[in-house]
Amino acid sequence: MLRSSCQTDFILSDVEVETLRRAAIERNIHFNPTRKTYSAAELAEYGIVREAYNSPELRELGVNPNKVVTSFDLEADQARDALLVDAPFADGIKKWQLPIDICEWRVFISEFPPNTLVEPHVHPANSPEKPGGSLRTVLKGSLTYAGRIFNPGDWFFIPNGVPYSFRSDARMVTKVMYKYAFFAVVEGNRFSSPLAIETYRSSTETAA
Repeated sequence: MLRSSCQTDFILSDVEVETLRRAAIERNIHFNPTRKTYSAAELAEYGIVREAYNSPELRELGVNPNKVVTSFDLEADQARDALLVDAPFADGIKKWQLPIDICEWRVFISEFPPNTLVEPHVHPANSPEKPGGSLRTVLKGSLTYAGRIFNPGDWFFIPNGVPYSFRSDARMVTKVMYKYAFFAVVEGNRFSSPLAIETYRSSTETAA
């Protein structure tokens, strides 16, 4: 049985501190490089969102890396509440990590209420050589992205650093499998700092 996580305070690893540093630079916010303990509310001030549970957390919550898990298993149902992650650019989305541990990716299911607009935003590139990115496969309903309708079985990949927006099916709840490779996910990073397009444009203009 998976145990629910209601964590409100975090001790950041070195790669998570680096994520915070990058977010602070992009937003022109003061950053203390020696501080490692933050509340969820403090991280939110930097635009930091929880993207995943790392391997130690998954073990603590009851995920067994040596067990076969399917969508029919109890763990899959429990993950809907026990492994919730953030979805900051639209209202009403429920997004949770699957109860599996693949360190190169984190894998999620997202449920979108009818006619949900995911507002234009961008995930900072992990590095120029390996930006990372997100892969979405529609399971139920549809997503409209870049002028095309993606139905069940269709998918699209967006590299980090590329702004995007999409809208879900107006007639029904849309269900999507979502795989995401964000900065230092292999090292156990749990957080990222996506930017609204207006903030992104402002930060790039300042950098120029």
